[in-house]
Amino acid sequence: MTRIAQRCMLVTGASSGIGYSTAEFFTGQGWIVYGLSRSGKVPSGVFPLLANVTDAQLVEKLVAEVFATTGRLDAVVNAAGIGGASSIENLPLEEAKKIFDTNIYGTLVVLRATLPFLRQRQGSIFIAVSSIAGLVGVPFHGIYSASKFAVEGMIESLRLELHGTGVSAVSICPGDTATPIIGHQFRAKAIDLPEVYRINYEKAERAMRESVSNGIAPLRIAETIQQIINTSSPSSRYPVGGVIQQLAPMAKRFLPLKWFEWLLKVYYGVN
Repeated sequence: MTRIAQRCMLVTGASSGIGYSTAEFFTGQGWIVYGLSRSGKVPSGVFPLLANVTDAQLVEKLVAEVFATTGRLDAVVNAAGIGGASSIENLPLEEAKKIFDTNIYGTLVVLRATLPFLRQRQGSIFIAVSSIAGLVGVPFHGIYSASKFAVEGMIESLRLELHGTGVSAVSICPGDTATPIIGHQFRAKAIDLPEVYRINYEKAERAMRESVSNGIAPLRIAETIQQIINTSSPSSRYPVGGVIQQLAPMAKRFLPLKWFEWLLKVYYGVN
């Protein structure tokens, strides 16, 4: 087995958005970076791995090949994820399954494939890219929120299980980020929803699109990941985003629930 001195990272969802920016950033920092994606299109200098995170056998095979080549795996950033916009009642069941398959079962697949190799290096880390929507339910993105809530629960449990192994597990929870994610996911048309939902759906969609277009740069997520990796004892969760979105989980914790729900209704224009 070849042993290398450079630190080695695996990034999933490396063909776009947060995953792409993270892979590009850490390559520029001198890391050996392997980028796993369905398209294989990754930043220059990143070694491409072609796979869907839901394909457990292929992901395990590719990760084993990476370790056989490098002799080390220092960090995993699981940024692969998808969403979908609709009322919960009307989101097509096949779309709901896709969201859960990628966001929760995909996370599990990547965890199972990489932990045996992460454990071979003290101070290694698994970082799940979650979402503020995994801490606060977002109207008309309920299944996405549910999948990210599940990721949060998994990481909380995993941290306890990994105690004493030398491996850290962390979730990073971005708010709205300026990526093309909206164009790459299922989004219901208001006219196709029951009339009872249409007005609020249109308002919430408008607020979401504006928030994403004015969102934080994905580079900020990559820089936060670098800070997490350089922390000797990282926390379990790192919300990142605009002031309002970073405050939302705290407001949910301390405000009466009715007050908090009222704030969300105002923010998303839901009457």
